[in-house]
Amino acid sequence: MVTLLQELGINRYPMSVQDLAEGLGIELVKYSSLSVEERALAKAASDDAFHVRTADFYETRIVLDDRGAYYFRSRFSGAHEIGHIWLEHRESTADREAEADYFAGYLLVPHPLVLTASAGESVSDLFGVSGQCADYAQDQARVRLREGTPRRPHEKWLLDNVVWEGGGLVGRL
Repeated sequence: MVTLLQELGINRYPMSVQDLAEGLGIELVKYSSLSVEERALAKAASDDAFHVRTADFYETRIVLDDRGAYYFRSRFSGAHEIGHIWLEHRESTADREAEADYFAGYLLVPHPLVLTASAGESVSDLFGVSGQCADYAQDQARVRLREGTPRRPHEKWLLDNVVWEGGGLVGRL
């Protein structure tokens, strides 16, 4: 995943899911941009997000709920859907939801960056994610420390190039 970020030149944190989607040629469609009727259809498909592709896979869209209290959830859901697309999941793929969740969590809160946070600093606030997502990332980072590998060689680029200036889903944080 770090190679993906490196290739697209994405190094701002909190991670912008929108920048990543645009870099991959994926259109983000926010529920707030839909008509009342379209929003009702979207909500019937998913309370959070879903992706659709044309039959030839030429175009891909992620449709996600971006309203109000859904801010953290929409960021995670957008990253989750990018995970499905990047990992080329099909409906029959075993463990596809767990893989997409892991992809989203690592994308939004990379374990080696968690380890650079100052003591007492809120990982949730720092990365713009929910408490649950932050807790999981911190647990994963602790596992790395116990294993004696706080970062892997391919993560050096991320550590050397990260810029803390915000990004969020649509640029607000």
